Amino acid sequence: MDNIDQANERAEMYLKAQLDAATKRTVLPASHECDECGEPIPEARRRTVPGVRLCIDCKELEELQQRTHR
Repeated sequence: MDNIDQANERAEMYLKAQLDAATKRTVLPASHECDECGEPIPEARRRTVPGVRLCIDCKELEELQQRTHR
């Protein structure tokens, strides 16, 4: 087995481990109210985003803060 075969085998094992971990994650039930501001989360958003915890405004603010604090 040469270096390329070994690298491919390691990459395949890593990918399999990542896929296994992703499928085992538990999704919490969607919240009816935003964890940040307490405003109601619309039914359409709760159906579309499994385990949603934030309203759209708070999620956008969170993402903006994550982008600017890198």
